[in-house]
Amino acid sequence: MGRVKSIGKRISIAEHKDATTVVIESTITKAQQISLEMWLGGWTGLGCLLGYGAFTFAGDERLFYIGSLLFWGFFWIRIAKVVAWRRIGKEVIVISRGRVMMKNAFGKKGRERVFVISKMGEVKFEKREPFSFLQQLDTSYWILGGDTLHFSYEAKTHVFGKQLENHDSSQLANVVNKAMKKYEDKV
Repeated sequence: MGRVKSIGKRISIAEHKDATTVVIESTITKAQQISLEMWLGGWTGLGCLLGYGAFTFAGDERLFYIGSLLFWGFFWIRIAKVVAWRRIGKEVIVISRGRVMMKNAFGKKGRERVFVISKMGEVKFEKREPFSFLQQLDTSYWILGGDTLHFSYEAKTHVFGKQLENHDSSQLANVVNKAMKKYEDKV
């Protein structure tokens, strides 16, 4: 492994002999992690009560509880995914000979997306406006999103860099673009 440098508190960049690896951690403060897990616990408790109602009551009340359980289940999955992401999630980007691999990894698992460098557009960062309510909501720790970097590939826009600061996003875009130029011709 080559030299390792970092951008901000969450981004580490490792230069290898034949690749550049970027890892973006999804860490939050301990207090935020506890509040997320308490939210999941409370939501799970609510689901237990709704399940009890669905099995106890009959008729229209049962239909109400079953409908509520469907709504509850959708949001339980979303909350559980955010809790798991904040515990073990990270974005991994590997730039090597003619290709870029990106993965939202939960531990070591996750779906890899592979892009050919020659078909990729330049990586650009999306500057966040500090007074925009929706942009501030998108950077909240209880949401899995808030991607700050994007590029075009085969007429589609792909995003990465979840909830990064403007300064960190700008620096990371420069690093990724330089690495893509470095490995572009080595197919």
